[in-house]
Order: sequence, then C-alpha cells, then structure tokens
Amino acid sequence: MINFGIVGIGRIGKIHLSNVQRYCPNAQILAACPASAEHKTFLKENGVALHFDTFEEILQVPKLDAVIIASPTAFHYEHILQAAQAGKHIFCEKPIDLEYEKVKNVAQVVAHAGIHFMVAFNRRFDPHIQQLKEAVDTGKVGSPRILKITSRDPQPPPLDFVKHSGGLFMDMTIHDFDMARYLIGDEVAEVHAHGAVFGDIPVDQFDDIDTAVVTLIFKKGCMVQIDNSRYCSYGYDQRIELFGEKGRVATQNVLEDSVVTVDASGHHHARAQYFFIERYADSYRNILMNFVETLQNKQPPSISAKDGLAALAIAMAAKQSLKENRPITLS
Repeated sequence: MINFGIVGIGRIGKIHLSNVQRYCPNAQILAACPASAEHKTFLKENGVALHFDTFEEILQVPKLDAVIIASPTAFHYEHILQAAQAGKHIFCEKPIDLEYEKVKNVAQVVAHAGIHFMVAFNRRFDPHIQQLKEAVDTGKVGSPRILKITSRDPQPPPLDFVKHSGGLFMDMTIHDFDMARYLIGDEVAEVHAHGAVFGDIPVDQFDDIDTAVVTLIFKKGCMVQIDNSRYCSYGYDQRIELFGEKGRVATQNVLEDSVVTVDASGHHHARAQYFFIERYADSYRNILMNFVETLQNKQPPSISAKDGLAALAIAMAAKQSLKENRPITLS
C-alpha cells in the first residue's frame, strides 16, 4: 500500500484525491492540507482522516510514502524541495515552476534523492491519445511529417488566475508542447509563435494573450502547428491529426453522447464534452494509477522532471518568439 499526502485541495487536488481513493486499490490518501471547513467535509466524505494547515506537518505523518503536489504553481518548487529532503516520492502538477533554473534544479535534486518523481501531463494517458500514439509507434502512418494540435477552451479563466499563471503558453499550451514531444518522439529545434487578444477580458495587462498559433520544427524535420483559444463558443475543442508518409491518424472531439438525430435540416449530434474535467476524466485516473504502478514495480516514471523541463523550454521560447516577432532556436 502506497500512503499519500496531498497539498492543495482545489479543483485539481480534489480530482487527484478522489481518483486515488476510488481507483487505486494499492494506494490511499492519508493526509491533506491546507484544509478549510469546506475541505474538511470533502476529506471526511473521501475517507481522509488527517488534515493540517501546513505541508511541513504532512511530511511528519508516520508511514507516509509519497505526496501529491497540487498547490498553486508558485509553491511547487518549495514543496518539491521539502518532500525530496524528507525522502518522499512526488507526483507534481504542471508546470513544475515558471523559471527554467528552478526546474533544472528540481531535476537534479530528485535524481540525487533517488525518489520517484512524475509530472502530471495527464493527457498522455487519455485512451484516445494512447491509441494514436500506438499507431505512430507501430509505423501505421510512417515517418511523421505534419502534426496538428487544436486545443480551445470554452471560456477563459478568471483574471486573478491569469495574473499568476505565467500566461497562455505556460498554463495551457504547455500541455500541447508536451503532447508534441510525446507523439513525435523527438526534440524541438525551432519555435515560432503568433498571438492576439480577441476576448473581452483584458489579459494583455498581464502581458498575456487569449489566442495563439505556434509552429514547432523538430530536429528530425517534423513540422507541428498548434492553435489555442481561450474562447470557443461550441465547447471544449480537442483534436489531433498526424500526417505521415503512409497516411494520417487523428482523434476527434469526445461528445456528450453518441445519439444522432436526422431530419430535413440535416444530421445533428451532441456537443463536445464541456471542459477538461469531463473530457480527460479517464486520463486523470490513468496517470495516478500509472504513478502507483511504476513506483511499486521500481520502474522509471513515465513522465520525468526532464520532460517538464523540455516543455517549459518550449513555452519560454514561444513567449520570446511572440515578444520579438521571430523564430527562436532551441539548443
């Protein structure tokens, strides 16, 4: 049995906590922090008896094996260092941090501590994306030539979130940067980003955008186009297409249901699932199950600190490219 503590009981933290308690028979959450009155009710309903005000208190819980870090990004670095020093295995939400040198240091610290460290790029564990990945790896489409990733949110986050998020590339597109690396199996050589503000929330006051198109050129030549928007009137738009020498493989939006109505005006089907919690419910479960499995079997983590560092480097290059209006080369 893997005994977890969790720091951060917001939207993502609650998802992770519930998934461990319900779907990981070889793991359990023992303790959580910080816990308000509302949190305590949620924790009781999910069988978590211990709750504290600080992360330091969680690390003192007897028989604690690992921690889930779902705190705001600004606290990730400090929490990782504390957990590593205490010898606890770590499952950390993305991004690890917004500063390259800090993430680089995390990679060194967790390696030196000999702990199991995994970054929560959950979309790798979506069943549809795993099927697409298998098609690529088994050569069904041949050598990758063009990858297109569309990721559009139904609505933007609150402005208070935007000011601390690091921006669209760091918070939203970083999933797509990781997905491109995962599917292509190569490293990015060049990044060229374009962006704009089309919505009514003034994100530009925090040096941010709500719409972007990013082109990545990989070292082996594959070209990637990513488009993002914080405003999508028809729901959560998540599509991927990979074109190769032998053909194409693609994923489409997952709909709210599979019923199709046909009448004189045409064929009608349901909308796409509303947002990431619904669309990626399976992937959130699967990634934690994978963390537990690889930890118990003493296997390398499926998504390492180096993967987090690589995705951050691409996001930083995208921000620089947008600011300077030119392609940025990655070493």
